[in-house]
Amino acid sequence: MLTKKRRSDDPDDPLRRTFYGWDPQDTIERNWANNRGYWVLGARASRESYVLFSYSDQHEVVMAARIDAIIDAPGKPGRKIIEGQPLPEDHPVYQEYVGGPTPDSARVRNPVTYLESSVGGWPCGCGCGKEIYAGEFVRGHEQTALHQRVAQIGTIPEFLRWFDAVRAGTESGARTPGSAVVNQAGHLDLTVGGDGSVRIQFIPAEA
Repeated sequence: MLTKKRRSDDPDDPLRRTFYGWDPQDTIERNWANNRGYWVLGARASRESYVLFSYSDQHEVVMAARIDAIIDAPGKPGRKIIEGQPLPEDHPVYQEYVGGPTPDSARVRNPVTYLESSVGGWPCGCGCGKEIYAGEFVRGHEQTALHQRVAQIGTIPEFLRWFDAVRAGTESGARTPGSAVVNQAGHLDLTVGGDGSVRIQFIPAEA
């Protein structure tokens, strides 16, 4: 919930803002930059994917953004900053909420509230094709996905030995890297991250 535009006089503001609150005359990008922190957010916020901003004077949703991460606000214990990007006008969440009334506005009293929504979902991470609106998996599907991948290697002990061997071959340090032997047709995908980390994934060939 955003108030009317107000000057920011906090010398310790981690975002170094000149104002906070909603300014209808400014761009969405500047309104986002000046209102994405710092908020009191609980653990649930880290499981959310979108954030809506409502203007308290009009009880109207004025902005929506994608949440990429929620980080601690430097120098502000208990406060958080939202990292992400404003949504474009053709995004389903934008179209559903922006310009409309604050959801459940009659019951909202705190600056931050949570909303159950069935708009703007994404596929479950296990590959089942079901659409979800929070997290990465339909409840229980992470176990299904894990066991499916274990079965591609063999038994659980065989999977553990294979995983440990692959991991030993990618770790850096004083010890000599180990080697991995995979007695199965397939191919290895190797990815090098920006921080120098290396990820190896074995994908068995289909029978």
